[in-house]
Amino acid sequence: MVPMKQVKVITGVGTILVVLCAIFLGIFPIIFNSIVSKLLLLSEDSKALEAFISPPVPIYMQFWLFNVTNPDAIHRGATPILQEVGPYTYEEKRLKYGLKWDHKEGTVTYLQNKTYHFVEEMSNGLTEGDHITTINAVMVIASEVFGSQSDPILKTVWSQLENGMDLFEDHTAGELLFYGYPLPQFDFDFSDLFPDSNLTDGWSGSIYEILEVMNATDIPEWLAENKLGFFYGRNNTNDGTYKVMTGEKNMNNYQYIQEWAGKHTLAFWNSPYCNMINGTDGSQYPPKVTPNDILRVFTSELCRSLYFVYEKELDVHGIHTYRFIPPRDMLEDPKINPDNLCYCYPDEDHCLGAGMLNMAPCTMGIPVIMSTPHFYQGDEKELAKLVGLNPTKEQHETFLDVEPRTGVTMRAAKKIQVNVPLRRYSDLPTFKNVPEVIFPVLWVNESAEIDASSAKDVKKGVSLPFIVVDAICGSLIAIGAILLIVGGIKFCGIRKSHGQEKL
Repeated sequence: MVPMKQVKVITGVGTILVVLCAIFLGIFPIIFNSIVSKLLLLSEDSKALEAFISPPVPIYMQFWLFNVTNPDAIHRGATPILQEVGPYTYEEKRLKYGLKWDHKEGTVTYLQNKTYHFVEEMSNGLTEGDHITTINAVMVIASEVFGSQSDPILKTVWSQLENGMDLFEDHTAGELLFYGYPLPQFDFDFSDLFPDSNLTDGWSGSIYEILEVMNATDIPEWLAENKLGFFYGRNNTNDGTYKVMTGEKNMNNYQYIQEWAGKHTLAFWNSPYCNMINGTDGSQYPPKVTPNDILRVFTSELCRSLYFVYEKELDVHGIHTYRFIPPRDMLEDPKINPDNLCYCYPDEDHCLGAGMLNMAPCTMGIPVIMSTPHFYQGDEKELAKLVGLNPTKEQHETFLDVEPRTGVTMRAAKKIQVNVPLRRYSDLPTFKNVPEVIFPVLWVNESAEIDASSAKDVKKGVSLPFIVVDAICGSLIAIGAILLIVGGIKFCGIRKSHGQEKL
């Protein structure tokens, strides 16, 4: 072959290798994202449907109960001393059912049952039979009603309630959580004492029966069994219908919740902003997540939407992820962040401190207060009223670790504390001298993390294609560059030899 023709062939092949591989490296992410979108798309026969119906990632609910060590002293105004006991670990299984597809809207509507099974080997030697002394939520809730009343009939009713219950009671962990403990029977029918009033006619029996006689509305069905537990009646139940986007119309809002319980917005809070239903359930986001994104989550347990911002990069079993956490502003004191004023209940004159949410609007008026565990990043004044709390970022922060290319959450932890307001009512003997404090009852960590075996499959499907493409294209570009160098050297040699011939 003529030397100059050799140079042309070598440089031509080298140029083609470099240019084509560079172009392919640029368009491969687009091709990959298109493939991912098709794989994630939800439909009656899609590959993603099985994982959507029953998530394969192990999910656990871990509970830490606050054991009250000085109940008698609290009656006299002493600072509550709490002993954290836990975790009591339960495996959580989710199952979506009753799926209804709307291809015109690109949505699917469903119900989701959650079931819980105690896992003793993950509970550090603790059992559901352990005894815990905790505050009596029924008395606290009732005090909110009776403490503001002056009617002599209601005062008599309260005296009977005090005879049947104590402010602090001893129950097993299992009873406090899912199994429930028996409530006493009451006789509040004082028609003989107050012949001029028929207000209390038929007020006897269980709390459920008394509420029925009072013509109360929206009485929980589980109360008919006359038992109470913080999660009693919630095992193997759903929290209402969900309508989410399937990705059929647009992957940018993939699995975003459009409706909950048949409504596009909530009706609990004091503005449209706080009543918005935003985001997904936290397990999946649209593909191509970036550090600049704000990830939104709707959680029915809090009756509100939350948002998360990027913190840092992490590996989960070798999978590259972005960690997102709630910013401090989201749960900041409304006096500092006015965006939170609409969560004040019943109005802006009754705002709670940082990290706290009064759940009364969505719990039929029951004064339950949700907060961050141990009041992490919360109200320092409330934290100072208690002994036994020690908030730390590592133990008490909620987070999402999301694989950016697919938008799938590889590891997550949703951490919430349940509290009740303990207040002083001079007309109610039980509450006459107690300290006024937001009283912690328990906190829960609902967590999920992909296992090592599944992580290998994810790495093969997500990371391996890029590794292979980078390796092949990198090698071909290197070969092309070498050919260009060789061609250049040969070309210089030919030019030099031609110059010598002319001489």
